[in-house]
Amino acid sequence: NVVIFGETGSGKSSFINTVAQKQQLAKTSNDAHGCTSTPECYTVEVSGKKYVLIDTPGLNEGSAGAVPDAEAKELLKNLLCELMSSRSDGIGLLVYCVRSATHPCTFVKAYNKVYSEICHKRVPIILVVEGLRNEREMESWWITNRGQCNSRGMHFANSPC
Repeated sequence: NVVIFGETGSGKSSFINTVAQKQQLAKTSNDAHGCTSTPECYTVEVSGKKYVLIDTPGLNEGSAGAVPDAEAKELLKNLLCELMSSRSDGIGLLVYCVRSATHPCTFVKAYNKVYSEICHKRVPIILVVEGLRNEREMESWWITNRGQCNSRGMHFANSPC
């Protein structure tokens, strides 16, 4: 089980479509409102291995969105707790999607809630940064922001981008 989470519009569903190499496996939207209202599971095969990618409603969407922020956070927490329980296959990986324009100080709260408080740092977590396609050096985002992430206690299993 791979749980993909992040703010509305951070590329969670697009990430799933990229990994699956299918254009519209997960529904995507180009507007400010999310299109994932409940956790959605997608079974994909990558290099001969099967994975369940779990798309989650976007965080911080606001009360006018498809899923108000408090409800999105509760859905994510319930999903993670269920997957972390002994009745489940567990979580193999957390994927935290953020926009390239987002500064680490704004996404540390969700990182701490999900990774530290709910998953107790027992699951690997990676960071996927959306919006770097037109950058000549995608690693430049990480070079610029690594110190900010580390100083806020955020550590990832691999460098993002």
